[in-house]
Amino acid sequence: MKIRNLIMATLFLMLGFGVLFASPLSFTTMQLQGLMPITEIFRVEQYDEALNFNLADSRNSTVRVGSYTITSNDSTSQFHLFINPGEDGNDEQFAFVLDPGYTAEPGQQSVLPIIVRVTSSTAGAVSVSGAEKVDKSLGVRGVYTANNGILFESGEILAEIPDFNPDIFATGWYSAAIQLQIQVN
Repeated sequence: MKIRNLIMATLFLMLGFGVLFASPLSFTTMQLQGLMPITEIFRVEQYDEALNFNLADSRNSTVRVGSYTITSNDSTSQFHLFINPGEDGNDEQFAFVLDPGYTAEPGQQSVLPIIVRVTSSTAGAVSVSGAEKVDKSLGVRGVYTANNGILFESGEILAEIPDFNPDIFATGWYSAAIQLQIQVN
């Protein structure tokens, strides 16, 4: 019995000292795996100054209508922006039109055609414009923290008002409407 206890005590001491003198494991590589949830954000902000301004004083100038920002961490996403004239997108051209309640005298005009321009403040993105529609692919990869998996772009939507003779236009309030669509592939 004493021999058995002595053997057991010796065995426990050997195991105990073995643990105390064991060297730590060395890691040469570590791999973490996880799934990042897909986040896609498209934000459009309309500027207040575009809602009420003097059209005659704005001849031959550019009015800032609003801004846009797109961000996506889905490496396969593709975004496309479509801007069409009119509330329903079915008008023939971008234009300021005399509001209902105001009438044009004979010989006076009531429609002022304009050009809509989408400018990008992101390096590598192109700016586009049009009088009848605007069609633009959005997003540049790699410009946001040098990460090619992130799609990013920001910019402005502008209205270019031509140099026109206000004397040939009817007096009153003029409005312009656009339809903005984003297509995600």
